[in-house]
Amino acid sequence: MSAWAWRGVLAGLALLLWGPLLARGQSYVGKGHRVLDGDTIYLLRETGQIVRVELYGIDAPERGQPFADAAARAVRRVVFRTDVRARAETDGPDGRSLFVVRMDDRVLNEHLLRRGLAWWDRRQAPHADRYRRLEQRARANERGLWAQPDPVPPWTWRGRDHR
Repeated sequence: MSAWAWRGVLAGLALLLWGPLLARGQSYVGKGHRVLDGDTIYLLRETGQIVRVELYGIDAPERGQPFADAAARAVRRVVFRTDVRARAETDGPDGRSLFVVRMDDRVLNEHLLRRGLAWWDRRQAPHADRYRRLEQRARANERGLWAQPDPVPPWTWRGRDHR
């Protein structure tokens, strides 16, 4: 094998071994371009690139679920055409990076929890005490989806047949 082939093999191994570590801390700056749902947005970077950003530590209601539209509207009001910074915290189970999204001094992930428009996702962020407290306060004050008697978490909703 030639020296160039070995370099390619070594580079591939390095990416395979350290690629997941490179994603953590990855960040994007751009404007809110499109809102897919209450926990997924698209940013338009100055380069013209559009990137998908999934929110870290929260799970918003799915389409067709109560408060799904309210969560998406709240996200749209906060991020659409607004300067946004997204920083990767970890990777989700599907390998996609999960982000904390900031607009000046506001954090979108926390905003949704505070308004009762998302659940704290204990699987993604088991040690996020701030997220836990924000959800508890929203529950105690019956904000948003917590005004319902028994709101169904999105991870349960996704496992059901909704035809």
